[in-house]
Amino acid sequence: MEPSEALDELTTLSSQIQDAAILGESGFVLASTGTPERGERLARAAADLLTVAADARTGGDVTRVEVRQPEGSLFVVVEAGRTAVATTVAEPTAGLVLYDLRTALRRLEEAPKPKPRRKRSTSA
Repeated sequence: MEPSEALDELTTLSSQIQDAAILGESGFVLASTGTPERGERLARAAADLLTVAADARTGGDVTRVEVRQPEGSLFVVVEAGRTAVATTVAEPTAGLVLYDLRTALRRLEEAPKPKPRRKRSTSA
C-alpha cells in the first residue's frame, strides 16, 4: 500500500487523529495529511522526541513516544524502519491511537491490490 493510501485509511478510521505523517527510514516525509510544511514540522518533532527519549533511557531502541497536553497529544511510532507521527484530539485513547499508527505502518508492507482487468470486447 502507498503511504498516502495508508494515511487516508488511518484518518478515515480514527476520529482521534487530527494530523499525521509517515516518514521513511532517514526521516523524510513519505506522506502527510496536511501541507508539506506541516508534514516537515511533524517529522522534526518526531525526530526530536525520539532523540530525547533515547537519551533518557538506557539500552534498546525507542519505538514509541507520547506527549500529552491538555489540548491534544503527539504520538510517534517506529516500526520496520518507518515512523508514523500524529497529533490527536484532547484526551485520546492512547492504546487505540498507537494500534492505529502501527496498523498504518504495517499496511505499507502489503502489496497493492491488483486493478480489475477490463474485458476485451470482441466484435463479430
